[in-house]
This record gives sequence, C-alpha cells and structure tokens, in this order.
Amino acid sequence: MNPEELLDLKREVSRISIKAYERGLVFGTGGNISARIPGTGLALITATGVSLGDTTVENLSVIDIETGEPTPDSPAKPSKERYFHAAVYRIRPDINALCHLHPPYATALSVDYGEMPLVTITAEVNLVKVPCAPCAVSGSQDLRKYVEDTVAATPGVKAILMCRHGLLSLGQTLVQAYNLADLTEDSARAAFLVEMLRKK
Repeated sequence: MNPEELLDLKREVSRISIKAYERGLVFGTGGNISARIPGTGLALITATGVSLGDTTVENLSVIDIETGEPTPDSPAKPSKERYFHAAVYRIRPDINALCHLHPPYATALSVDYGEMPLVTITAEVNLVKVPCAPCAVSGSQDLRKYVEDTVAATPGVKAILMCRHGLLSLGQTLVQAYNLADLTEDSARAAFLVEMLRKK
C-alpha cells in the first residue's frame, strides 16, 4: 500500500469513527474501530482515551496483528481492546474492518439474552446469527479469548454481542462493518420492542 492509499484508509477510519459517534452507537471515549492495512501484517486502530467523535488521521494507532502490540513508530497509544481486534484478524482473513461500539439496545440485550433474537426479516437474512461473548474486563486477555472463541465458533459471523459491553461487527470494508453495527443495533431495538409488547 503506497502512502496515498494509506492516508485514504486513515481518512476512512476517521470518517466512520465520527459517523458512529454522531449516530449514537457509542458514547464518551468508549468503543474502537480498526482496519487491516492491505499487504501488511498491520492494522490501524483508534487511540485509547480519545472519543471516536474526535478521531483524526493524526491520532490513529498502528498495531501488529500477530501480537496486538503497537508498532515502534505508532503515532498514538492504541485502544486497550486491540488484542481481540488482532485475534479476529488472525482467524478471519476475509475480514478487513471491525467496529466495537456500545449502542444501548444491543448492550441491554447482551446482559440476559445470550444470542440476539432476530425478529425482522432483514436481520434474519443479513445477520443470520448474532451470538454473545461472555463478560470480561475491558482490555483483558479473558475478553480477547471470549471474543476469539465466539467468532471462531460461528463461521461467517458478521456481528456478535459482548455481554455488558456492546457489540462487535465484522466487515470486508469499513462501510460494511459500520452498516452491520447499525443494523445490529436497529435489530436489537426491534427485539426489545417486541418483548415489551408481549408483556402488555
């Protein structure tokens, strides 16, 4: 990837990060978005302690997919969730972008429901199955293992819930990963509303 192409990828990570924040899919300094750098063993990832709404090409970090650690010349400290990003890239070579976000309905469903109910035809066709990874402390190796195991156990999975933690969407492009995250939250909202109506 030449320098201009890399700059374009950084701009796209920044654009999608801001879009996710403005859409209300994440709040404060939570969440993280990453993109595989084609032709390398590296990935761009948003920085720790920086709101996705404030993401720029200058404050993105670069990590080694094999280890999850930042490269020596990384311009910023990467998200503490970098380990599960790296793990997913290792086991899913078809995936080039990940969005870990904290939207309210998906997060709420992750607490007690386990696998997300897919109540709409759109969700059933496009998401197929949305399993839930067990709860673990942010940035921990336990969380990395739970996410890795959940993704590995569901071939072709496009999104997972993370218990008490939000969701992770997997895309071939940043736009696809974002759209899948948005669809997952909309589907979680529909599932919540159905449950409320059934209780009337």
